[in-house]
Amino acid sequence: MQNLDTQYIRSVAKQNGYSISVYSAILMVVLAILYFEAPENLQLPLMFLMGCSVVGVVMGVFKIQEPDVSFMLNNQGILYHHKRGFLLIEWENVQRIDIPKVHQGLESVDLAFVGIKLVDPEKILGAISLRLISHLLIEQRAILHRYLKEDCPTGTCISEITLNTDAYKSDSGIIYTGLRGMFAHRMAWLRKLSGYDLLIPESAFDRPAEEFAQLLKHFKQEAETV
Repeated sequence: MQNLDTQYIRSVAKQNGYSISVYSAILMVVLAILYFEAPENLQLPLMFLMGCSVVGVVMGVFKIQEPDVSFMLNNQGILYHHKRGFLLIEWENVQRIDIPKVHQGLESVDLAFVGIKLVDPEKILGAISLRLISHLLIEQRAILHRYLKEDCPTGTCISEITLNTDAYKSDSGIIYTGLRGMFAHRMAWLRKLSGYDLLIPESAFDRPAEEFAQLLKHFKQEAETV
């Protein structure tokens, strides 16, 4: 197997965090000045806007706390680096990489995600941290809702699926409970609905989803070349 130079990918979410924090802080100062100069009938709306600017600063700070590098690509595979933990996906466990689609009426619409279909999803179940599992369950909930929207117009089955706390028995016979069990059920549903076990949002990398998918395909192909 030939050696590949390691490539580091930065998260666009962290880059946006600096802008959000700075602009929100400036807005907060301006609103505070206006608040003390404004007549009494305008002070309440200005106070509300100051509260929104504080929220913006807090959101920006949280984004800044993300790791400098969100992905590391090399011969071994894909290392996803999040402030809540790591996830290593080896190339030999990757079956397919592409852009997931969702039906919108009679059309298929590309999502701002990169989908990864695994050869053996169980390989990552025991290795991924519970904190990262919790983050991914929340992050992927909205997209799962979107897939289930047409099949479940009342929304009842959506809650049953997203909040499924039943134990999960893998093909190898191992039983996963708690967050790992929920994550295993989630991957199974994502594979059924989208064709992929993992969906990575475009905000997690520094380029359009299509370009990132092509980069991953290139690394996988090169890594498998003898």
